[in-house]
Amino acid sequence: MARRRRVRRFRARGGNRRGGARPDRSPKPRCGSISPVTDSNQPEQTAAMLRLTSVRGPTVPAVEVTRSGGVIGRSSACEVRLVDATVSRRHAEIRYLGDRWMLVDLGGANGTWLNDVRLDAETATPLAPGDRIGVGPWVLRVGSWAPTTIAMADADASEDAALIQPLQPDAAGQLAHHRLQLVIDCAGRINEAVDERDLAQSLLESVIEGTGYCRAALVRLAGDEEGVEVLGRRSSDDGPPDQFSRTLVTRASAGEFVTLAGQQTADWGRSIADLAIHSAMCCPVQVDDQVAACLYLDARGSEDRVADDAAGFCYALAKLGGLAIANLRRRSMQDRQREMDAEMAAAREAQQLMVPLKPAELVGLDYAVEFHPGRVASGDLFDVVELSGGRIAVMLGDVSGKGVGAAILMAAAQAFLHSALSRHEHPNDAVAELNDFVRERSAANRFLTLWVGVFHPGGTLEYVDAGHGYWAHCRAGGAEIHSAAVSPLVGALEDIEFVATKIDVTSGDRIVLMTDGVPEQPDREGAPFGLDRILEVLERTRTCQEDVLELLAAVRAWAGSDALADDTTVASVAAR
Repeated sequence: MARRRRVRRFRARGGNRRGGARPDRSPKPRCGSISPVTDSNQPEQTAAMLRLTSVRGPTVPAVEVTRSGGVIGRSSACEVRLVDATVSRRHAEIRYLGDRWMLVDLGGANGTWLNDVRLDAETATPLAPGDRIGVGPWVLRVGSWAPTTIAMADADASEDAALIQPLQPDAAGQLAHHRLQLVIDCAGRINEAVDERDLAQSLLESVIEGTGYCRAALVRLAGDEEGVEVLGRRSSDDGPPDQFSRTLVTRASAGEFVTLAGQQTADWGRSIADLAIHSAMCCPVQVDDQVAACLYLDARGSEDRVADDAAGFCYALAKLGGLAIANLRRRSMQDRQREMDAEMAAAREAQQLMVPLKPAELVGLDYAVEFHPGRVASGDLFDVVELSGGRIAVMLGDVSGKGVGAAILMAAAQAFLHSALSRHEHPNDAVAELNDFVRERSAANRFLTLWVGVFHPGGTLEYVDAGHGYWAHCRAGGAEIHSAAVSPLVGALEDIEFVATKIDVTSGDRIVLMTDGVPEQPDREGAPFGLDRILEVLERTRTCQEDVLELLAAVRAWAGSDALADDTTVASVAAR
């Protein structure tokens, strides 16, 4: 590589050198100045929408996934449709669980990748802003936590072909002996980096010291390919680069190691020529076979310190950078998983503290219950409470959200309702008091669906269905499913009247309660378990224990897995 090259300046021309038409006489900028991209409505990690933008692969539009989740696959029914032979019909799924976004591989062909790490099938993995999801030939970036980007622009592709040339690694030359220590030092620093931006600064320090380039940056294409996200910038003189060649970055992002052939001349307009850039290169930083970032360098004006073997040195550091980024991403995923596991353990411990007494210690009712948390800790509640006058209260509820927050609200609501039932003769008065308690003390997006019934001596059941809707009354002549709640959710509105309904129950009648995880559990094609299948099970069961075990077994069989999509609790209570 020459130490210094002169760059000829040309006035802007609308046509190309071969005499093509000149539809536009205005100059076409090659490089863009700093142009931050911001979004005043940018959501937090708990936003109602998750935005996925394709950063590699065939062109697909950006997709927004709501908290109800979305399936990634080639089926026309998928929310994120990626049509390719390497993508399964239902390849992966994004779910909103435990106040966070999760990615689940559904056993798709060729696997699902997160930050270049292959996911285990049917295992929920937390997502974070900036994560990259690999499915078939696509890489989808997790947003809308949009990074600040710097815009790029280039002149006609015909000129790019003459000026931008690929550089093969085997032609990069051997590292000078005195630079070996720089590589070793760089490896030590980047191994201690806490994140990708910290890593970028360590890498750029060694790049400038070892190549002779005055300016360096670690960048990657933004989702719309109109700009670059800058992970780090560094300069040895009057400032870091604030402009980048679109063609250099785009080709490096496709896996090429490219250099600006300074001996070529062309009409650069107001960009490279005005900046007097006489040498530049862009090297892909790869994690496995995917480009995670690009190492961009340039030299300008009178700078002539670029080393002859700069390309080889840059290539070696890019390899180290790729290995370090892979380690950082794996470490980040492990930390997220450990955090989620700790939350699950804490939430389940809180729930176990509220499990009711053993059936043998109660008088007047037989019951069976089983909790089956979904992929994160359960927000379901169940309790049996002995009241004065021989009355017995039974309750089943589902707290919105998952994780520790939902478990704490569940425990508080359960304890409060236990106390309220002991003070009020009718369950609707107790639920109204609970409604005020939840509204005053919980976040705006926290509420409960609740079914609470009081069994009176003599065969009367007085119950309140507050937004719950899923329960069955099993008699000797068959089962009847109830799916429509009479009263609203607990904690959603103020000054609400909750309605109590009375029915007769005879000895041997069973009340089977369930959370919405039972009827709404999807199979692998997305079809719900449904109410008819619940009836089929309850028509053949005869005891509380059979109700619970048979119904959960049927739901697991429908799901095709023991890992269910949502918290699932089934309880059966029989009057003696």
